[in-house]
Amino acid sequence: MKNILRIARIELSLLFYSPVAWIVLIVFVVQAGWQYTSLIERMEQAQQVGQEVNDLTSTVYSGFFSLFPKMQEYLYLYIPLLTMGLISRETHSGSIKLLYSSPIRMIDIVAGKYLAMITYCLILMSVLLCTGLVSLFTIDQVDFLFVLSGTIGLFLLTCAYSAIGLFMSSLTSYQVVAAISTLVVLAALNFIGGLWQDIDFVRDITYFLSISGRAEESINGLIGTNDILYFVIVILLFLGLTILKLQFERRTISLSGKLIRYTLFVSVMLLAGYVSSMPQFIGYVDMTRNSRRTLTASSKKVIDKFTEPVLITTYVNLLDENYYMGLPAYQNDDKKHFDMYSRFMPYMKFKYVFYWDHSQNERLYQENPGLNDEQIAKKMAKMAKIDFEKFLRPEQIKKIVDLKSERNRLVRIISYKGKKVMLRMYDDFFKNPREKEITAAMKKLIAHAPKIGFVGSHAERSIDRSGDRDYQIATNEISFRYSLINQGFEVSTIKLDQSALKKKVDVLVIADPKIKYTAQELENLTAYIKDGGKLMLAVEPGNSAIANPILSLVGASIGEGMLVQKSKDYEPSFVVSGLSGRNWKQLRAASSFINLDSPFVITPTATPIKIDSLSAFNALPVLVTQAANTWQISENSVDPSAALKDVRQNQDKKSYPVAFALRRKQQSAEQRMLLIGDADFMSNKETTRSNSKAINFSFVTELFGWFSNGEFPIDTTREEPIDNKILLNNVQIAWMRWTFLGFLPALIALSVSWMLIRRKRR
Repeated sequence: MKNILRIARIELSLLFYSPVAWIVLIVFVVQAGWQYTSLIERMEQAQQVGQEVNDLTSTVYSGFFSLFPKMQEYLYLYIPLLTMGLISRETHSGSIKLLYSSPIRMIDIVAGKYLAMITYCLILMSVLLCTGLVSLFTIDQVDFLFVLSGTIGLFLLTCAYSAIGLFMSSLTSYQVVAAISTLVVLAALNFIGGLWQDIDFVRDITYFLSISGRAEESINGLIGTNDILYFVIVILLFLGLTILKLQFERRTISLSGKLIRYTLFVSVMLLAGYVSSMPQFIGYVDMTRNSRRTLTASSKKVIDKFTEPVLITTYVNLLDENYYMGLPAYQNDDKKHFDMYSRFMPYMKFKYVFYWDHSQNERLYQENPGLNDEQIAKKMAKMAKIDFEKFLRPEQIKKIVDLKSERNRLVRIISYKGKKVMLRMYDDFFKNPREKEITAAMKKLIAHAPKIGFVGSHAERSIDRSGDRDYQIATNEISFRYSLINQGFEVSTIKLDQSALKKKVDVLVIADPKIKYTAQELENLTAYIKDGGKLMLAVEPGNSAIANPILSLVGASIGEGMLVQKSKDYEPSFVVSGLSGRNWKQLRAASSFINLDSPFVITPTATPIKIDSLSAFNALPVLVTQAANTWQISENSVDPSAALKDVRQNQDKKSYPVAFALRRKQQSAEQRMLLIGDADFMSNKETTRSNSKAINFSFVTELFGWFSNGEFPIDTTREEPIDNKILLNNVQIAWMRWTFLGFLPALIALSVSWMLIRRKRR
C-alpha cells in the first residue's frame, strides 16, 4: 500500500507541475460556473415576470441543457488529455525499464497511477458539488441528495474514462496517439449500443457494453447497482488489461499464452457484467425527494399481489404508423418503459410478434397509391432491412389473436395466470403507456374491473360514434390515453329490457334518451336501483316527459325550460357550471383539481335538477351556476343571435344546481348516483375542447373514480415539489457569476504561478 501511495503522490506532482491539469481545471470551473449561473439567472428572470418555476433542482441539474448533462459532454474531451502521459511518458523516456527491473509489483504501479487520476477526478467533481452547496443558498428547499446522486454518477464515469485512458497510454510511447486512441475507444463504447440491434444474439451484448447513458439514471436521481457495477467492471477490465500488458512486457510469454490470458480475463469480466445486469440482481436507491423514480404506493400495492411472472407480448403490424417502436433494433429501448416495474417484477418476460395487415395509416396508403397491403409491407420490410418472411400474414396472425377491434395497431397483451389484458399505444406526444395506464392494465389481471354499461336502445348518446354529441372519446376510444377503457374500466352498451342488471354492470349510464322506456324497462331499472345499483343519469332541457319517469325513481325531477348565461364570448345556451369544492371534496378527498382557482365544467344547454325533500338519498350539489349571470327561461331553446336581457331583480338572482351526487347506505355498501341536467358535459366535443380552461375531462375521470370507490383510475399523484423559488436577485446572481468566472479562476491561476515560481527557485 505504501508503494501505491508513493507512486500516486509522485504522479500527482507530475500532473500538477504540467499546465494541462491546471488549464483543464480552470476551464472546467468556468464552464460549470457559466452553465450554473445562466440557469439560475434564467429561472430568476422567469420568476420576476410572474411565471411559475417549480422543481428547480431537477431543472438546473438534470433538465434540458442543464448542468450535469452539459458537463458530462465536456468530460469526454478532458480525461484523455490527462491520461495520455501516465505510462506513455515512461515508455518514451525509457524510465519504464527501471520500473520493470524494480521490485515494485505491476499492480502497485498501475494502482498508484490510477489513484492519482481518481484524486484529480475528485477535484473536478468537487467543483460540481460546490454548486450544490451554493444551491443551498440560491434555491429554496433544494434537493441536495439529488445533486449528490448526479455527482456520484459523473464521478464513476470519469473514473471509467481514466481507466480506459490509462490502458491506452500503456500501448504507445506517443502521448498524442494515446489521447486520440482514448477518444476512439470512448467513441466506440458510446456508439456500440446502437450496433447490430437487429440481431437477437448480439443485441443484448452490445447494449450492455455501451457506456452511453450509464450516468443518466444517477443524474436523474436513481442509483442502480447495475450501473455502478458496470463502471466498476469497466474500470477493473482496463486496469487488468494494463497490468497484463506491462507484465507481458516485463517477461517473455508466448503469443498463445498472452491470448489465452487476455481472453480468459475479458470473458470473466463480461460474465460478471452480464450477471450484474440481470433484473433479479439489481438494487436501486431513489435519491429524489418525492421518489419520482420509483413506482407510487398505488402501483406497488398492485405489483405486490403478483406471484408469478407476467408475459408482455407486443404485436407489431408493419403497416401501422408506430411499427418502428417494436422492431428488433428498438426493443431494448421499448423494454425501458417497464424499468420501474422490472425492479419489483424481475422475472417479467417480453415477446414480440411481427405481422402485416391492413391498418388505418392513411398517410402510408396515400404515399403508395396502387399498391396492395402485401406490396406495401414488402416495401416497408425492405426499407427496414428485415426479412419479410419473419412477418406473419393476415390469415396467420388471426389464428393467434384477432386484433380487428384494435384496428391492427401496435398493441401489447399482458398475460398472467391465463388472463389477458390490452395495453395500447396512444395518439399523443408520449405515445407509450405510462405508470397510470400500465398499472391499470396490471390491476385488471388480479382485480375486478368495473363494468360501465351505457344504455343504448333509445337513441341515447353512443360510446361507439365519434360525433360531437356522442361519448366515444371519453369512454371507448382505444387511441386516447385517458378514455375509460385505457384506465381500467370495461365499457359496453346495454339494454334495459334485460333483468338482473346489477349482475351485469357495476355502473349504469343513461344519457339523453330520445324515446320513452317501456313499462318493463322501467321495472328493470327500478329493480336495479332497489338492489343498490350505481347510476349516472344525464338529461337535456325539453325532455322532461322521458326524463322525469326515471328521475322520479330517486326522488328528483326537471322542469320545463333551460338555463341561459350571459357571456361576451359564447351564445346564451353555453352554460359554465362551477364545481362545488366543499361538496366534491366529500366525494373525492384526493381530487386533482380541488385546489384549483374556481374550477368549472362546461354544461351547454343545461337545465336545473330538483330534488324532492322526501328523497331517500343524501343529495350534494356538485355543479352549480353563478347567480349573477345565469337564470332560467321557460323556453327549451334560445336564438343565438338574439340579445340576451336579464330582467331579474337582485332579490330574484340565485344559483341553480346542474348536477347532484346522491348517496345512501344500501346492503352494507354505499349506493352512488349522479344526476346532471346536461348530457353534453362528457361529449366528444366538450372533453376535447381546446379553447377553454374547463375541467370536463378531469371531472369525468374522477366521477367514475368515485363510482369505482377509488379502485380505478390508478392514483399516481406524487408530492408536489417544494424547491420552487430562487432566493437571489439579479444583482446577487451577477456577483455569483463573476465569482465563478473571475475570482476562482484567478485564484487558481495565482496559486499555480506561485507554485511554479517557488519550484523554479528551488
